[in-house]
Amino acid sequence: MRILGPDIELTATDLSWFLGCRHRTALDLAVAHGQRQAPTWVDPVMVVLQQRGLDHERSYADALRAQGLVVVDIAEQRGEDAVARTLEAMRAGAGAILQPALRSGHWFGRPDVFRRVGAPSALGDWSYQVVDTKLAKETRGGTVLQLALYSDLLGAAQGVHPEQFHVVTPDPEAPVQTFRVRDYAAYFRFVRARLEVTARQDPGAVAAANYPEPVPHCDVCRWWTTCEKQRRADDHLCLVAGISRLQSRELAAAGTTTLAQLGTLPLPLPFTPRRGSPGTFTRVREQARIQLAGRTQGIPVHEMLPITADQGLARLPAPSPGDMFLDIEGDPFVGSGGREYLFGILSAGGSRASWAYSDAEERAAFEAVVDGILASWAAHPGMHVYHYAPYEPATFKRLMGRHATREAEVDRMLRAGLFVDLYAVVKQSLRASVESYSIKKLEPFYGFTRAVPLTDAGTNLRVMERALELHAPDAITEDVRAAVEGYNRDDCLSARHLRDWLEKLRAGIETGGAQVPRPVPKDGAAPEKVDERAARAAALA
Repeated sequence: MRILGPDIELTATDLSWFLGCRHRTALDLAVAHGQRQAPTWVDPVMVVLQQRGLDHERSYADALRAQGLVVVDIAEQRGEDAVARTLEAMRAGAGAILQPALRSGHWFGRPDVFRRVGAPSALGDWSYQVVDTKLAKETRGGTVLQLALYSDLLGAAQGVHPEQFHVVTPDPEAPVQTFRVRDYAAYFRFVRARLEVTARQDPGAVAAANYPEPVPHCDVCRWWTTCEKQRRADDHLCLVAGISRLQSRELAAAGTTTLAQLGTLPLPLPFTPRRGSPGTFTRVREQARIQLAGRTQGIPVHEMLPITADQGLARLPAPSPGDMFLDIEGDPFVGSGGREYLFGILSAGGSRASWAYSDAEERAAFEAVVDGILASWAAHPGMHVYHYAPYEPATFKRLMGRHATREAEVDRMLRAGLFVDLYAVVKQSLRASVESYSIKKLEPFYGFTRAVPLTDAGTNLRVMERALELHAPDAITEDVRAAVEGYNRDDCLSARHLRDWLEKLRAGIETGGAQVPRPVPKDGAAPEKVDERAARAAALA
């Protein structure tokens, strides 16, 4: 987005960002008008993704050349030179054009590839269609809008609109996804028109009309610190843990716009929400109240929720000497299926870390962890594996399928309820003065101090994952590895301290005269039909 004379130049990226967050559009518009200075924040994760995207694009270009196509690469050209070179290559009938550039009105686009097809156009007996290379296996709305814009620019240049556009993904089973342009044309025209209207408005007015509420785009936005400061200065409702945008808007419509106002709202609620059940609004009001109490008192504040069968503290099994605390570090962007690169286990015998940089090492580490759990289970039938949030058991299920190993063992562990999710226990048993129920936010309640500061851990985790994603294990120094391993160990230790704190809360409730049942133990034995099927499958294998 930039000012060109009396008009403003818009790009496919602007269109995608407008879909993700209109407040960002307002801030970028202010930069284009010289009213703001753009931040210089660089996301290391985005740097890695950009490099991997370039590698993926080059791989596709090599595949085109291997098919004998005449490939014209104009990546080095800029601005109007790139547009002129693109039109020249199109008229010459090149088999593929890498990094083409086109302009129409105040729109400028630069897709990855134009590929020649046999449909006639103003160019001759051929025309072109847009091909984009993307790392994601699923094509999202922002990508569709970008490709629709490229197709529109291409149609204006060649005198006929392309029938399709294509996305090349890393998926080995279905690498090319094809879409009909007409299926998305109306949606594209609608969003494009909205952006064009917005771009003609005053940036301040656009920003005021679109508050910077947290959205998924925040994870990759250069303005996220700016927006975070504004939310805190405004004491915005989005600071309430677990509140939804629908609830925020309903509350704002009823005159409640800050966390402090929500925390002091009388009960029963003085209004009836138009959307959403009153009970959910009561819950977020209570969450705001406890957060306000923590803010006012300057100390962590929590309160217990009513005891419910099979919920909260009633999900805690009796502690056992064989209990284990599990935490896995993974990176979904390594290769085509991700990599679980560190398996951390804490038990009475100490901590153990299993590293995995390759498929073979991942399989071996997974098998070693499963076998270690089974050995502890055999020695201590009442033991359990504690973790925080569902990532660990979900990863076990994914790995047993990916590597075709330990399926029966993991199935038995799952049937026996061996995994205990402390996140579910916390959410169902208490209310705390935190903005999110991550384990890091809860650590002040049970006095846990990390050996590796989170800032150091974050830096080294990014170095580790960048090295794995770019297939550069030599970049993983001993200091980086030690910091990541220490961070993983801290997570395991924190989970153990959290479990012990929850046990103290449970004991306090029972001392007060209330009963908190324990979950009924299960042996994990499979039904007879399942055993028979497993035996047949094993014989066939």
